Amino acid sequence: MKPLIISNSGGRTSAYMTKRLLDLYRGKRAIYVLFANTGEEDPHTLKFVRHCDEAWEFDTIWLEAVVDPEQGRGTQHKVVTYETAHRFGEVGGPYEAMVAKFGIANPSYPHCTRELKERPIISYARHLGLRPGDYEMAIGIRADEIDRMSSLAPQRSWIYPLVGWNIKERDVIDFWRQQNFDLYIPKHRGNCLWCWKKADRKIFTLVNEEPRIFDVPRRLEKTYGTCGANAERGRVFFRKNRSTLDMVVAGFLSDFEPFVDGDQAFDPDLDLSGGCGDTCEVFSDNSQNDWLDELV
Repeated sequence: MKPLIISNSGGRTSAYMTKRLLDLYRGKRAIYVLFANTGEEDPHTLKFVRHCDEAWEFDTIWLEAVVDPEQGRGTQHKVVTYETAHRFGEVGGPYEAMVAKFGIANPSYPHCTRELKERPIISYARHLGLRPGDYEMAIGIRADEIDRMSSLAPQRSWIYPLVGWNIKERDVIDFWRQQNFDLYIPKHRGNCLWCWKKADRKIFTLVNEEPRIFDVPRRLEKTYGTCGANAERGRVFFRKNRSTLDMVVAGFLSDFEPFVDGDQAFDPDLDLSGGCGDTCEVFSDNSQNDWLDELV
């Protein structure tokens, strides 16, 4: 049986998947649980990953991207721990190193997942002596998210156990209600806190709850706005060519119903996202995966 790499994004769904896979295969095949930290997550996400390790012995390997500033040299990985992992708001973390080289990430340049999660995971696999095809990679996409599955999955040995098990969001919620701990953040604080893929309603809600969150992307736009390809006029993070300041001002001035977990009337102006689900899974269909051809 091929070794299994489990991509644990730090969310409820992938943690549920990780536990079930370990219950099925622990001791029967080589298993590596990997969490790629971007440095921009809510602190409770890191605590949740650690809590899962303590409760269920996931033995998670914490990774961070090592971005080589020299053009033509690919992003590698380093192994960190809960104690040494970069935290939100720290200067000089992996996210900042990424934008310093590749420029501001946005819908036209969606390189953040590639450089901060996918490349470090592949780099770690190569460190183990594994190349694509030598192992299976489990990705935490549910049966109600099948539009996020990659068409490249069969040839890349990416698997979606939750789809095969017909697990939907309600099943995951029910599971966590039965546990004595949880990821204690609402959905709009998932992934990178200020992720540019989030719907406007989530961004505006965060602006009103904790505006200091947006000090980070404002600083990055100011410092690295002209870095990367085609950035002579300056690049910004958010959809419709909006800067962080644009989003903060709109969040304070807009008359909108704040985001809440659960049912909420859909508004296309506020609720269309750029592919950010509850978690930012690796190798989803909207990822830039052409770079993997060089590894085959």
